[in-house]
Amino acid sequence: MLAHLESLLIRNEMSTGQATQYLLALADQNAFDPVADWITSKPWDGTSRLATTCGTIVPQEGYPIAFRDVLIRKWLLSIVAATFRRPGFRARGVLTLQGAQGLGKTSWVARLVTPQALRDEVVKLGHSWDGGSKDARLTALRHRIVELGELEGSFRKEMASLKAFITEENDKIRPPYARVEAEYPRSTIFAASVNDQQFLLDNTGNSRFWTIPAAQIDHAHNIDMQQVFAELKVAYDAGAQWWLTQAEEQELAAINYQHRVVSAIEAKIGEALDLTRLARTDLPRLTAIQVLHRLGIEKPTNPQAKEANVALRNLLGDSKRSGGFNRWRVPFRQENPSAGVYTDDEDEY
Repeated sequence: MLAHLESLLIRNEMSTGQATQYLLALADQNAFDPVADWITSKPWDGTSRLATTCGTIVPQEGYPIAFRDVLIRKWLLSIVAATFRRPGFRARGVLTLQGAQGLGKTSWVARLVTPQALRDEVVKLGHSWDGGSKDARLTALRHRIVELGELEGSFRKEMASLKAFITEENDKIRPPYARVEAEYPRSTIFAASVNDQQFLLDNTGNSRFWTIPAAQIDHAHNIDMQQVFAELKVAYDAGAQWWLTQAEEQELAAINYQHRVVSAIEAKIGEALDLTRLARTDLPRLTAIQVLHRLGIEKPTNPQAKEANVALRNLLGDSKRSGGFNRWRVPFRQENPSAGVYTDDEDEY
């Protein structure tokens, strides 16, 4: 294209020195979005297909079906929002499908865009995240839908950079032939697949991961996805929001809590407690170090003490200051001989 433009400039006795800038200007003037063209290629016929689409993912037993529908619908709506951008748009969540290998998680994401040629252009599957790699960032940003494959590996290596990247509003990119970077509104939406049930490494930023533990996935469905997105476009134009409400975020937090990687210290503390006894008034008020002592760890290290603090906060909520230390009312299991009542001796630490 550049060579052709230079040829035209020479033929018309014009300088080729600004050919690159001319090409970029022409590209900007003639910009188009193939995803928008596909979504608007046929108007919605009035038949809702959203419930059927949500039903292609059967969650594991005990997972709330209504919440599955909320996550899938709002995540799909975010694809529409990224395509027909309002000022200030940013992605809010990564639809995270957790389940056994070979279940069809990646194939389900691929099936969202049914024309093969368009899918090859706008959907990136099995993307490996490397926060230090410019190529990894650019590859993601060149696609509308990006599936982060085997999320466990990305979390272990690049958790902080990944969490920051997936919800950014704008991206600085140097387009082909351009001399400097330009800033563009974010138009990429992320999904993720993960095999391990416990994959969230800490308690910060997990609201980005809209987790659905899947038991079955129908990735070979024949749903007209153009009509699904056309229906969502109608909802988007009517002002539907693609982010979670406060109540939905709280429900997500409770679900994601079950998918945390639990440290050995937290597991040990959890096994020693009976949370059904929390209402009792005679529970001992203990510091994290005192709890570790009662569990047989006589000389806890600083990392162990920090882990115990996190574990007690996760299990029992916020501590209360007493005697100069943060303490929790700790409901040890009754068969545990350490489940005595609070005495003044507890203040020695």
